[in-house]
Amino acid sequence: MTDAFVLLAGGTGDLGGRIARALVAREAPVHAFVRSQSSPEALDDLRKLGVTVVPVDLSDLDAVTRACQGASCVVSALSGLRDVILDRQTVLLDAAVRAGVPRFISSDYCADYTKTEPGHNRNFDLRREFAGRADRAPIRVTSIFNGAFMDMLGA
Repeated sequence: MTDAFVLLAGGTGDLGGRIARALVAREAPVHAFVRSQSSPEALDDLRKLGVTVVPVDLSDLDAVTRACQGASCVVSALSGLRDVILDRQTVLLDAAVRAGVPRFISSDYCADYTKTEPGHNRNFDLRREFAGRADRAPIRVTSIFNGAFMDMLGA
């Protein structure tokens, strides 16, 4: 698997861009899924890093599966509500499984929602629901509970 790459979904966003830069700094080959409406500037930024830009519709399971072929890991940096965190990310997870990708990192990047009560935080509840789906999938899934980002706290 010497040609394996890390597949990043959400690479044109702030967090996704940071993840892309960190992976490239570690000499990891990166492919980034981008939407058709992504800004040309964001796409250029990724290309300048050496990231392979892959336009894809995250609602098209077959297209996403084809694009996942050969990936060593799928990293989701998707941001949004139910349609993104559950619907689109589930397509991404299912495609990774179908393509035989060994690891999936879900778009958690938050406080440890497993230690909170359901019903108190919509975003945690969405991630908890996705985690239930991911737990049933035949793939190694990693969640990253980093707590709050300091820039979100006004620091």
